[in-house]
Amino acid sequence: MRKWLGVAALLILPLVVYWPTVTHEYGFRDDYSNLREVRERPGWLMTLTSSSGRPVYGAVLEASLYTIHQVTELAKLRALAALLIGIVGVLVWWQLKRSGWSDMQAAAMGAAVSLLPGMQVVVGWAIAWPIALALIAALVGFQLVERGMHNMRRTGSVSVAAGAGLYFIAGLTYQTSALFAVVPFAAALLLREETSARNDARWIIVHIGTLFAALFGGFLVMNIFFSEGVVPEMARMQIEPHPIIKLLWFLRNPLPNSLGLFALRDALATPLRFWIVVAAVVVIIVLGFVYGAKTTQQRLRWLFVALLLPFVAHSVSLAASSQAIGYRTLLPLAGLFLVLAMFGLRALVGRFRVPRMAEACALAAIVAVGAVLAQQNALTLIAQPQGNEWRLIESAANRLQLKSEARVYLIRPSVEYRSTERVYADEYGSLTSDADWAAREMFKAAMRERFPNGLPAGTDYLLTTGFGPPPPVGYDLVVDLRELKNLGERAPPERTASRR
Repeated sequence: MRKWLGVAALLILPLVVYWPTVTHEYGFRDDYSNLREVRERPGWLMTLTSSSGRPVYGAVLEASLYTIHQVTELAKLRALAALLIGIVGVLVWWQLKRSGWSDMQAAAMGAAVSLLPGMQVVVGWAIAWPIALALIAALVGFQLVERGMHNMRRTGSVSVAAGAGLYFIAGLTYQTSALFAVVPFAAALLLREETSARNDARWIIVHIGTLFAALFGGFLVMNIFFSEGVVPEMARMQIEPHPIIKLLWFLRNPLPNSLGLFALRDALATPLRFWIVVAAVVVIIVLGFVYGAKTTQQRLRWLFVALLLPFVAHSVSLAASSQAIGYRTLLPLAGLFLVLAMFGLRALVGRFRVPRMAEACALAAIVAVGAVLAQQNALTLIAQPQGNEWRLIESAANRLQLKSEARVYLIRPSVEYRSTERVYADEYGSLTSDADWAAREMFKAAMRERFPNGLPAGTDYLLTTGFGPPPPVGYDLVVDLRELKNLGERAPPERTASRR
């Protein structure tokens, strides 16, 4: 009964934490265009995602969008993402427990993983839900490979092959998600029973080799499609030509962002508290080496996990010729550092003989802080600002007096007119309507909701957008989206007071 209550809690936690974000009415960038394209251009989404080596992503996304007709219904996909993330938490708990972690530590890890910034984005961006599906495939794939290694008979080879197959599918869904297998891998290696160095090397080679072989297989398959002209190839599928520059980028962006765990980076002015959190996490991780790695073999394992495995966890992004800094690509790396931090806390508990109740309170406090930050960040930096944009455009579409050719002009907001203080990459605090194509898609979505059966006969509209006021020609409707600045935390005090 206690075990099943724990499973239920891990499943429900993301739904509870992210429910305000899930139920908020909004879309996020590609959400709007994909709602249209899935009906007007069947198969286009799969072609588009295949260009980035993600055909499975496009297939499952297109299938899920067929049931979605309005922006408000995007909440179904966000709820699905939250449910899948709950399953991720359960799998992490189960695998850590099997690897020798205490039930309490494994449960805290499972809960904490579901609260990482990357998970917040997966829930907040409706069309990102397949990322969570790929994470589940990676975790199950690891378990199959691990089970196969403990069974030297024929069934063991079958199990390893099945795990490789799931890695292959995860990679063709979202490449970086397949690397999430390093999370249970690191947790198992750190607590592995004492054995020979040769045995450790074999275990590592089989696990990492299977993962990379599956990813490389997916890369080869997609290159055949590209070379045969089945789908076009995006530039990001090319190999990075400047490895030294890419390494410096890794040290400057993904590495500290992942070490921050629940703390968020700010693209404009990263607060000092972010770097304090990074420093604290590094100290806890190092203490894991000091107090937790007692034998030479344990020290070598810790050094491998802390110094070499981060490059494995971020290998896809390091190899690709792009510098993606979004948190959705950092889940394997952040999960790895979460394991190392938890190992450090475990070592401190053992070294100083911390009472079980005190350990439980400390782990509960960590999860509680993560939950508060996850709910706040997803709601105030994704859902609410995107909802503000949607309401402005929806209101404008409802006001438009249609005629044979109504003329509409949208004044797009630049980043200085955003509604949030913080902004990072294309995720937290970012704008959708600052892009011409996205603003057009938002207006089209609003007009489809107003006229679900199509525009009245004999009516049409011409939409123009720009960053400044419209040119001196007649427009039937002018919408100033720069008003966003007055709808959020950056609103002038007098505007905030008037709304109250």
